[in-house]
Amino acid sequence: MTQPSTSFSTPPATIPLTDTPDWATFAAEIRDGLLSRAAAWAVTAYTASGPTEEDDAEASVATATDAGNAEKATVDTGTRRDTTLADTVRSSSHSDTWDLDDILDSIEAEADRAVGAFADALPLVPEDATAPRKRYRLRPEAALAVVRVAKTFGSAEAIVRALGAPGAMTLITTADPAIDEHVIRLIEHLAQPHTLWPRGAAIPVVLTAEKAGSTKPGASEPAVAALSGSLRLALETRRPALLVAPAAGTAPKGLRVLQPEKITLAPLDREMLAQILGDAYPEAEDPAAALSALPDDAPLARITPGDLLLALRWPDPDRAVAMLATALAPEEAAEAGPGLAAFPLPDEVRGPLQQLVEDLRAWQAGEIPWRDVSRGILLAGPPGTGKTELARLVAREAGISVVAGSVATWQAQGERASGIVKAMKESFAKAAAQAPCIVFIDEVDAFGDRDRRDHNASWTEYVVAALLECLDGYAGLEGVVPMAATNHVNKVDAAIRRPGRFDRVLRLGHPAVDLMPQAIRWQVWPDLSDVDLTAIAAQAAGMSGADVAGVVRAARAMARRARRPLSVEDLSTTLAGIRPSMPEAVRWQVAMHEAGHAVVGAATGVATPRMLALQGDGGVTHAERHVIHQRRSELAAALAVDMAGRAAERLAFGEASAGAGGAADSDLARATTMAIALECSWGLGERLSWLGDPETIAARLRLDPPLAARVEDHLRQAEERALRILQAQTPVLEAIATALRDKAMLTGPVLDELISRVRPETVPPTRGEGAPEIQKTPDQPGPEGERADNRDTDWSAPYRPLDRAA
Repeated sequence: MTQPSTSFSTPPATIPLTDTPDWATFAAEIRDGLLSRAAAWAVTAYTASGPTEEDDAEASVATATDAGNAEKATVDTGTRRDTTLADTVRSSSHSDTWDLDDILDSIEAEADRAVGAFADALPLVPEDATAPRKRYRLRPEAALAVVRVAKTFGSAEAIVRALGAPGAMTLITTADPAIDEHVIRLIEHLAQPHTLWPRGAAIPVVLTAEKAGSTKPGASEPAVAALSGSLRLALETRRPALLVAPAAGTAPKGLRVLQPEKITLAPLDREMLAQILGDAYPEAEDPAAALSALPDDAPLARITPGDLLLALRWPDPDRAVAMLATALAPEEAAEAGPGLAAFPLPDEVRGPLQQLVEDLRAWQAGEIPWRDVSRGILLAGPPGTGKTELARLVAREAGISVVAGSVATWQAQGERASGIVKAMKESFAKAAAQAPCIVFIDEVDAFGDRDRRDHNASWTEYVVAALLECLDGYAGLEGVVPMAATNHVNKVDAAIRRPGRFDRVLRLGHPAVDLMPQAIRWQVWPDLSDVDLTAIAAQAAGMSGADVAGVVRAARAMARRARRPLSVEDLSTTLAGIRPSMPEAVRWQVAMHEAGHAVVGAATGVATPRMLALQGDGGVTHAERHVIHQRRSELAAALAVDMAGRAAERLAFGEASAGAGGAADSDLARATTMAIALECSWGLGERLSWLGDPETIAARLRLDPPLAARVEDHLRQAEERALRILQAQTPVLEAIATALRDKAMLTGPVLDELISRVRPETVPPTRGEGAPEIQKTPDQPGPEGERADNRDTDWSAPYRPLDRAA
């Protein structure tokens, strides 16, 4: 059996579609026809500034057409019968089961068709002879549709030849979703015997590609099962069909079995814009002369109906063109600002982003083909790490634009799932029209995960399938680069984040100790350019990029109140207010806690401490981890490091405080998650069964006493192991804690010398030795969602004293 094509591979039709086109005359004929019928969807009335030579002729045309409109409407309905909701429901036995969204969409579509039909049929209301003379012109969407269709086909004969052959299947792409419906109505208007369509010729079915096929899942069903009822009927009767979409990539996959001929509408150029101006300002001597203020033709294709609407409100063409020139001017950044090179990033994140920038520059210069451009980057990390900012920086460095969206912003444009899908596809189409362009999807985890079967399963299936269609549809389209961001990479549907859609998952965290000065400098730019920020970085250790931004805003406000430039003292004072100094007893307790993490990490060999710091609200340890093979022995040692803070407190004070727990990012929370993973996800516990991801299992831990007991056993064994290590190395533990208490931050050679005193663990536990090695590739998630090599610069969660533990 022949398999359908997997893409719209038919090359675009040659533009124009006629050998000797007089497209301007063709456009004028279309315009006159629409004005004579006063079609409400295409024509609007305005008050003329004074009598013109055309007023009498226009009035006579309007009078003549008033009497003829009803007759023409009768001809219309006799020649062409639109598919109604009843027709579609009757044909639904051939399609997917209808849900509420389908029914509501069909009702809306039928209402729109009725409005369009009766708008042409109803006569104009006679005007008061004493009132100011009204004139008629095309609406912006209709004006753009007219000139682009006329320029594409060139003549009436060419459009009939291209779209009217029996059985013909055509996909017209507009590059602008704002005019899709007007292109459809224009073709419907032209495809009537009393306009330009030959009598007896087959009249095409015209509809959006979105309404022609289903986005719903059903891979096992035949492709034709996804087609709409009206399109199936056209196929059965060999009636020509015309589908309209912003870009081929937005069309449902089910339509590919039709193998339509693809025609891309001619982009707006200077000649087309001159005709629009001539129609809008008939009293002007030479409205096209004002176009000299516009740039070359290439940017003109970006003019939208909204731009035209705002521009044509002015009574003279010069001011209208000036408004268009403003709309086309490159957007100036709010601040020039530092570039990607100045943004605080670890090397493993900076490298792929810089490679993307270099690839985009090389592609634009013609040095490499599009297939060699790296793309598909998913940025993962907690809030405040700069994920959204990175997309903007990459685009700025590459000299391209960004189209951003999210489930929240797309849902604001439509309450139902179909509204979200429509808005999403419009964003992808906008990116295609602006190519090269980054399409950035924020909070991509909000689409949901189809593996998590809950009461939103139907909604999730629908929107995820639509997103996959967009990602796949634009995969081969030159110039469109998908990027996305998420706070919870484990909640992103596996099909979305697989290679081929998002090739790289880049994990962001809070700035490490070596990046904190750069993070502060990024926020204070352009101030303090020559000031050493190391001491301030120590005060801010453990903060996110967003936290640092808040500190800088508060410090700037302090400086403004004092009517002086920003200073380091302003930053220090602000940080001291956010993180007040701890009482001496608490300071010693926190220092001992962090020193415990450092000693056990060094003794077990699974972590090399790089920075220990005290903060106003606790402490933090940064370390480089070495859980390379992910054997049980290594992971057990990692658990001991997590529990080492509590163990140090027990050793020094006889009991542990609440500082190791409380928050979702605490030592206990992370250790519990790892223990659950050992038992339920990684096959390294008492059973080999995979029961789910650790976060899902943790939610029902209290309902499974046997599992809770096994997890508790892991945690207690880890804490006892850490306690044994610290008891054997109490002098170095106290030395590190004392230095941290006195200096507030340990790093560099001072910390290295203290850590060099730690002796390796001599008698590690033997339980689990010989367990099978977990084989993982570098891009697969390892423990705690990190890369498999588990090299990270944030080992321990922030320590929080009791009054902040909740």
